[in-house]
Amino acid sequence: MLGDVTEKELYEAFKMQMIALEKGGADAVCIETMSDIDEAWIAIRAAKENTDLEVICTFTFDATGENEYYSMMGVSPAEAADVCTEAGADIIGTNCGNGLKNMVDIVAQMREAVPDIPILVHANAGLPLIENGEIRYPETPEYMATLIPEIIRAGANIIGGCCGTTPAHIAVIRAVIARTKSEAIYPL
Repeated sequence: MLGDVTEKELYEAFKMQMIALEKGGADAVCIETMSDIDEAWIAIRAAKENTDLEVICTFTFDATGENEYYSMMGVSPAEAADVCTEAGADIIGTNCGNGLKNMVDIVAQMREAVPDIPILVHANAGLPLIENGEIRYPETPEYMATLIPEIIRAGANIIGGCCGTTPAHIAVIRAVIARTKSEAIYPL
């Protein structure tokens, strides 16, 4: 989208990938970590127009102020939700770039924009820290567990993990969801 390729070339590249994934046995495709509306639109359309795959599209956002989030291309959570839904995504959401705390606001903004589509959230286990030359993610499974009810109330239907997430994080997320499933705005 920065002028290196044409929209047609990008569409054809996505089309080829989507067809290959479907031929390989995929049931769904996750177009993730997007930052540009046009690129996301093209990828979603390539999948919808050329396959029977379920299409998931997620964006990554940075915090710019209190309750303000934008992708590196200036897209807000509400804009991403609207465009992905309009393009035909079956599930929308957000992944990477944030710990679960910031994802609560991001999911709430997406849910407000599109009240009837499933929302996926895959948060990092916090923002990475470099300590003694090693990357460490500060959010423990126990800390993430405290935020799961909030992310459900914000409107998330599918909750998982991204960078730094371990099997222990996923186990805790699953256990909390099982306990709070009846509180969910939308069924999980």
